[in-house]
Amino acid sequence: MPDSARDSHEAEGALSALALPQFRLFLAVTVFTQLAGWMEEVARNWLVYELTRSPLQLSALAFVSGASSFISAPVAGFMADRIDRRWATILAEAMSCVGALAVGLLVVAGQVELWQLYSLTVLMGMSRGFSFTSRQALLYDVVGPEHLASAVGLNSVAANVARIMAPLAGGTVIGALGTAAAFFGQSLLLLLAIPVTPLLRLRVLAKPVRLPFWRSIMDGLRYIQSDPTLLRLYLFIYIPNVLIYPYVSLIPVFADEVLGIGAQGYGFLLTGVGFGSIPGGLLVASMGRSRRKGLVMGLAAILYMGMVSTFAQSRWLPLSFAALVVGGVGWSMMVALNQALVQLRLADAYRGRGLALYTVGSGLTPLGNLAMGSLAHAIGVQTAVTAFALVGMVLAALTGLASAEVRRL
Repeated sequence: MPDSARDSHEAEGALSALALPQFRLFLAVTVFTQLAGWMEEVARNWLVYELTRSPLQLSALAFVSGASSFISAPVAGFMADRIDRRWATILAEAMSCVGALAVGLLVVAGQVELWQLYSLTVLMGMSRGFSFTSRQALLYDVVGPEHLASAVGLNSVAANVARIMAPLAGGTVIGALGTAAAFFGQSLLLLLAIPVTPLLRLRVLAKPVRLPFWRSIMDGLRYIQSDPTLLRLYLFIYIPNVLIYPYVSLIPVFADEVLGIGAQGYGFLLTGVGFGSIPGGLLVASMGRSRRKGLVMGLAAILYMGMVSTFAQSRWLPLSFAALVVGGVGWSMMVALNQALVQLRLADAYRGRGLALYTVGSGLTPLGNLAMGSLAHAIGVQTAVTAFALVGMVLAALTGLASAEVRRL
C-alpha cells in the first residue's frame, strides 16, 4: 500500500473510537464473548485434567479445537465476504452456546466421557473459527479505517479485561460449584451477546462478493500472494501460534505439579497475561499516528517469548505470575499491531478471506500443542516449553526484526 494511502488510515487518537456509539456497543459484545471463550478454556482444560491427569490429552484436545477452526477457516472467510457479518457472528455464537450447554448437561448427569468432549470440541472449534473471522471484519466495518488503531487497541483491552475476570471466576466457580457451572456460565454469556450483535450500525458497507466458493477462495489467495509484505505479516503471527501459545494448554500442569497451587491457583495464573495485556492494548491504541509499528511489533514478540521462557523455568509463584504479566504486555502489543497492519493493507472486498488466514494461523496451534505436549511427556513440561520459546524468539527475529520492510510499517 502506498504511504499516502496508509497515512489516510491513521487513527486520530488513543480513545477516538470510543466517540462512536456503535463501537461502545461492539466493546460490550466483546466482553461477553471473550468472557465466554475464556470460561470455556478454563473449564475444558480442568475437566480434561480431572478425567485423565495427562498433559498429552490436554494438548490433544487443544489440537482438535484448533484443527476444527483451521478446517472451518475457508468457509468462514467466504461467508464473511458474502453475507452480513453481523449474522455470521450470531451463527458462530449460537453454535458455541449449544456446545457449552451440552457439555454442562453431560457433566451434571455424570455421563461425560472423553470422546464426547472431543466431539463437542469440534463444534465449538468450528464456531470459534467463524466468530474470529467475522468479528475482526466487523470491527473494521463498525469504526472505519480512520479509527482502526484506536479500535484494535481498545478492543484488545476489553478482551483482556475479560481474560482477567473469566479465569478468576472460572477457577472460583469450578472450586465451589463444579465444572458444569462454568460451562453453563459460558452459555449464559453468549445468550447475552447474541441479541446485541444485530444492533450494531456499520460505517463501512462492503459489497458482497458473489463468486462461487472455490473461485472466491482462489481469488483471495491470489490477492494475498501478490503482496509480499502482507505474506510476511501472516508468517510472523503464525510463529507464536505454533511455538508459543500452546503452553497455555499446559498451565494446569504448571499449577498442579510445578507450583502446587491447584484449580483456583490455575485460574489465578491465567489472569497474569490478561493484566499485562491491558497496558499493552492501551499503548497500541495510542500509536495511531506513530511510525515504525512493525519494529515495535517485532520487539514486543521478543519480550513475550522471553517471558514465556522465564515462566517455564520458574518454581516460585510471584516470579511465575510476574513473567506472565510482563509477557502479556508483549503479547497484546504483538497481536494488536499485527492485526492493525494486516487490516490496513487488506482491500474491503478481500477482508473476510484475508482475516480467515488468521484463523488458519490459530488452526496451526494444534500442531504445536501436540508437539509441545509430546515433548513435555518425554522430557518434562518446563524444559519443553522453554525450548519452544527460545526457537520462537529466533524465528520471530528473523521474520520481523530482520526485515526492513516490516520495520518501516
